[in-house]
Amino acid sequence: MNTFSLALANVRALRRRLFGLVALVSVAAAVCLGALGIAARAQGATDTGVKESSANRSITVDKPDGRPDTPQLTDRTAARLAKLPHVESVQHRAQVSFGVLTETGDTVLLYATTHRPALTPPVTKSVRKNLFPLRPGELVAPAAAQGVDLSNLVGQKIDVETTRYVRQGEGTGVTGKARLVGVYDPTWQLDNPGAAYAADDTVIEWAAQRSGEPVDSYVSTIGYDQLTVVAKTAADVPAVMESVQRLGYPAVTLQQQLEALPAVLEMIRLVGQVLLGVLGVLAFVGAVTVTGALSRQRAQEIGILKAVGFRTRSVLMLVTEMALVGAVAALIGAVLGAALGSGAAALLRGSADLAPYVDGWVPLPSAPTLLLLLGLTVLVVAIGSLAPARRAASMSPTDAMKDW
Repeated sequence: MNTFSLALANVRALRRRLFGLVALVSVAAAVCLGALGIAARAQGATDTGVKESSANRSITVDKPDGRPDTPQLTDRTAARLAKLPHVESVQHRAQVSFGVLTETGDTVLLYATTHRPALTPPVTKSVRKNLFPLRPGELVAPAAAQGVDLSNLVGQKIDVETTRYVRQGEGTGVTGKARLVGVYDPTWQLDNPGAAYAADDTVIEWAAQRSGEPVDSYVSTIGYDQLTVVAKTAADVPAVMESVQRLGYPAVTLQQQLEALPAVLEMIRLVGQVLLGVLGVLAFVGAVTVTGALSRQRAQEIGILKAVGFRTRSVLMLVTEMALVGAVAALIGAVLGAALGSGAAALLRGSADLAPYVDGWVPLPSAPTLLLLLGLTVLVVAIGSLAPARRAASMSPTDAMKDW
């Protein structure tokens, strides 16, 4: 019988004694693999979903107030910006105030706003899954505004009041109907507090009505109050912003609000390294402890083996046994890690903010990383058993058998 066969037979015979080590290493490996898998998915989603998201590639261009030499943000300006190098699209925003009349007699002041795909609000309640683009006569408002809860009005037609221009400094109220098809988290205020999204035609019609300008010529004369220039890649954003600013327009980028992103990614990597270190320490200490105890308990067996002619290196089958135990523990840990990661991912997907960063039902590290971690688990357990096995192998047959 060779050393490997003997070690395998011993592992089977001593499986109850080895249960503690297998459980320790398996649980440690499962926790680390599950956490590393989620961290890897989060990092990947951050790299591809956040860094290259349209929001992170967007540049906000405001009206050039106080700059008479710079054209307003008309449709001609939007077309000019769209021709700049590395620009993917230009999305416009127009806003106009209107009132919502509630059943209690309250009037809530909101701002009808055109929707920009690059900056979609976080909808919390809606009448259908895909709200945008909105249909004429539809509104998506904040869930609460000016102390009034609007979420219970979703799906209903509500009374709205707009303003029609009469003469300079004077207007008259115009009542109408609109259907509230959704509400969003009111803490999201990239389009200012009280923004209520509506179809482009609706917003332009209300804005032209308020200004006294014909609807057909509104976007070519008065224009929009803001444009969003979307670069082709995140790396193109600085160059595109510089081109926009050279044209005389005030421009800022959302990338400036994500400066902490590299630190977050580095934290994810650090957590993974710490977890890997914890796994190594637990496996090493467990192997040293269990192998030392087994070598003391099996001193008589070692003495008999040496007495019948086994060489010292053959007695080091204890290391082979621990390597087999480490392999079994690593495989069990991989299965448990997959289950743990899947459960944690399912919980995280319950949060609208975290769901985009946890894709896949079984979030495990990449195949090379997984194989490397499993191999390191086996190696660390085997190395941890080396010192106790060497001490046992160095015993003389007389000392090993004196109590037999």
